[in-house]
Amino acid sequence: MPKTKKQLSKDADEEFMPGPSSQASASQAHSTQAEKAVANMDPADREKRLHDLVQYLLIMDQKKLPIKKQDINKHVLKEHRGAFPVMMQKAGDSLLEVFGIELVALEDKLKGSYILVNRVDTDTEDLENREGQAGQDFTPVEWPEEDDAKTGLLMVILSLIFMNGQVMLDSYMWHTLKKLGIDTDFNHEVFGDVKKLITQEFSRQCYLEYTRQQNSDPPVYEFRWGQRAKQEISRKNCLDFVSQLYGRDPEQWTSQWQAVLEEGEVSASASQE
Repeated sequence: MPKTKKQLSKDADEEFMPGPSSQASASQAHSTQAEKAVANMDPADREKRLHDLVQYLLIMDQKKLPIKKQDINKHVLKEHRGAFPVMMQKAGDSLLEVFGIELVALEDKLKGSYILVNRVDTDTEDLENREGQAGQDFTPVEWPEEDDAKTGLLMVILSLIFMNGQVMLDSYMWHTLKKLGIDTDFNHEVFGDVKKLITQEFSRQCYLEYTRQQNSDPPVYEFRWGQRAKQEISRKNCLDFVSQLYGRDPEQWTSQWQAVLEEGEVSASASQE
């Protein structure tokens, strides 16, 4: 699925953000230090660490959990942690060039963590077109099979949130799922503890944000799309999914269709056809 790309910046891993007046110079100094650290590495060791870093990122991402900077330093770079920004940039370039996978730095409270996002459409014809246009042969990654049922449930949940204006109260989510035959008050034969799956597993994987409304008493919780969902799932796909369920054209959902247009996922000419 085509999505908006977020480039991994060289200073995305910085843990301390200086004030506006010194931020540029501090970032440049930080980059220079990392480049020196890389230059001081033995060439053979540098290539091995880079290979190990790419493999580590691919393996860790299979769990769909954010990959933390501290774990990368601990398990891969070790005594060469000072080279982190440059090595991550090189690993990101390699992942994109070889596998069509983008290394994305997460933001806000997840700053210092990373996810991998597949930028290659799984459709064979589209893949061939991309290869012909770019002159680049992508190597598909053999990902472990996902639980189709969980993936379907996640798509339903993300679509509900999108159709509800990008945010949805958990009470309304449970009520809607019950109408769809998933009673969250009981263990489901396929999903088990549905509330735990949604509020914990999907949240840890960054597909959902599950937060308490400020100053709510008693507590009121709500769902939003998480950072991974924003990278992997397009609004247009959600709208198409819902439209198929209801047998309606996407354009009939006025506000949602406008959101898709604003996101640039369809051309203006296509919307007028």
